Amino acid sequence: MSGCEARDAKKLVRSPSGLRMVPEHRSARSPFGLDEPPWVPDKECPRCMQCDTKFDFITRKHHCRRCGKCFCDKCCSKKVPLPRMCFVDPVRQCAECALISQKETEFYDKQLKVLMNGATFFVTLGTSDKSELMVCRLSNNQRYLVLDGDSHYEIEIIQISTVQILTEGFTPGGGNTRAIGMILQYKVPGSEELTQMKFTASEDFSCNRKLSASWLAAMHKVSKGGKIQRRLKKIFTQGA
Repeated sequence: MSGCEARDAKKLVRSPSGLRMVPEHRSARSPFGLDEPPWVPDKECPRCMQCDTKFDFITRKHHCRRCGKCFCDKCCSKKVPLPRMCFVDPVRQCAECALISQKETEFYDKQLKVLMNGATFFVTLGTSDKSELMVCRLSNNQRYLVLDGDSHYEIEIIQISTVQILTEGFTPGGGNTRAIGMILQYKVPGSEELTQMKFTASEDFSCNRKLSASWLAAMHKVSKGGKIQRRLKKIFTQGA
């Protein structure tokens, strides 16, 4: 077990919103995580906050688990997975929040899973002319990029400054390109200087090339648009 996952134990907790499987230690929270919102108190919500229907004995109140606002059953009937809040089962959400959560679920099921499964690259540190074959993956708590070979690195996602995907196959008249590597810059804790790593896809087997290309595509999806910290903040509101 790597150091970044040594405190990755989880516990099952029950809240008014439902059952959640959360990290035992807050420091192990995923950077993609989202806190549960406070619910609008029942006494402050005599009408549906979407359609303005008055609540009574027949028309009951329901709280959206994502925004905490109060709705009637018609406006808050969808139950959608909400991985950012670590819910075990799909939870009730209003139409607007359900749409956002559906986009996030696609991101979790595709890009994040690919990154966590990992891929093999030749990794070159800084200006060195030597490269090392390493398995690169996102940690289980999604906080670190873990590199394992003869050497071992753990790079905190929020310390990554830029990601540049390297491609080949482009022609002036257009044509297909494929990802063959990336250049990553990050800050080592305690230092303001940027450290650079170059990742080059292994060409040993076609299956390795395909896996590496998928991993690079997922990394590009996370980091698209410049600074990765800004991308982490915007990725869900804009749609992954």
